[in-house]
Amino acid sequence: MRKLFRTVLPHLLIFVTLAAGYLAFRYFYQISGDYPYSQELLLVFIGAVATVLITAALLNRQTELELRKEGQVLLLDQKASIYTALIDHLGEIVEKGRMEPAALAELRVLNHKIAMIGSAEVISHFSRVLKILDHAMHDELIHQSEGREIMAALAELTFYMRRDLLGRIEDEDTDAVLRMIRSNNADID
Repeated sequence: MRKLFRTVLPHLLIFVTLAAGYLAFRYFYQISGDYPYSQELLLVFIGAVATVLITAALLNRQTELELRKEGQVLLLDQKASIYTALIDHLGEIVEKGRMEPAALAELRVLNHKIAMIGSAEVISHFSRVLKILDHAMHDELIHQSEGREIMAALAELTFYMRRDLLGRIEDEDTDAVLRMIRSNNADID
């Protein structure tokens, strides 16, 4: 209801103002019928008012679109920095072969950040990475085979992060890209 009020009321006020203005200018135009110079000045004034109104409406719409675009850019930048921080952090955990309390705390914070801005696919695949990491941490050490398994799950997660950041790219074979990412990860091992 409030949204309807906020969108309908300004349009209604503009319509009423334009109708009243039209009637007033028509009245003055007819009164000044004996004086063509007065009619021309009145028409110039009407033209100036119409130009200002149209320009204001166009600028308002342009500003709204620019703000929306800027918000999307900021969100994309935030997503990219969180995704990169997560990849770096998981890489450090696997490299050390264990998770210290500070690393666990940072992983929890990254988890909350991803829950806030990540796509459903990213959250789902991150959950898989966490399950593998949790399983690897039962003996408090990450063995080499467990590290490979974590990094393989992380490689798959990066595919979904990429898709979340870039969107679905036209004419791209997503299955082939996922296979290449997995293959690159396997080649490194």
